[in-house]
Amino acid sequence: MLKYIKVAKLVSIVIFFTNCTNSSLDLNHKFDSGWNAKEPVDFEFNVISEEKKYNLYFVLRHNDDYAFSNIFLITKFKLPEKNEEIDTIEFVLSEPSGKWKGKKQFSTIEHKLSFKNNLSLNNGNLHFLSVRNSMRLNNTISPIQNLENVLDLGLLIEPVE
Repeated sequence: MLKYIKVAKLVSIVIFFTNCTNSSLDLNHKFDSGWNAKEPVDFEFNVISEEKKYNLYFVLRHNDDYAFSNIFLITKFKLPEKNEEIDTIEFVLSEPSGKWKGKKQFSTIEHKLSFKNNLSLNNGNLHFLSVRNSMRLNNTISPIQNLENVLDLGLLIEPVE
């Protein structure tokens, strides 16, 4: 019985600190076998406090066999009571020498890519972000159907300090 009381206290403490902190929010979408060009990644999120401003980042993970030095993303971002913003963004993932810019652990490279900075988000409202890749080979119009070796895409929301 004493063991269960200790576990219950520990769980209560963890829940208390989780609810009281203004830590970052990390949402993640894993890909089974690469990122299909017709597969948008949709994020819905809410924030804890409207008194703060937030920075939004993409966290892109791929393996060593990713064939490109960059990635193009098309984003659709909808804030409550505002028009939807559609944007095409290029992120450079490697140096001209071929060295990856992100953090490497074993054969996985993780990139933290800045998306929006110093953004006011409304507390209590859902925010929507849809992301798809828009990669093409040189001198071609058609998108690459499946972006091989992309493992996952995340959205990281951090309060501005």
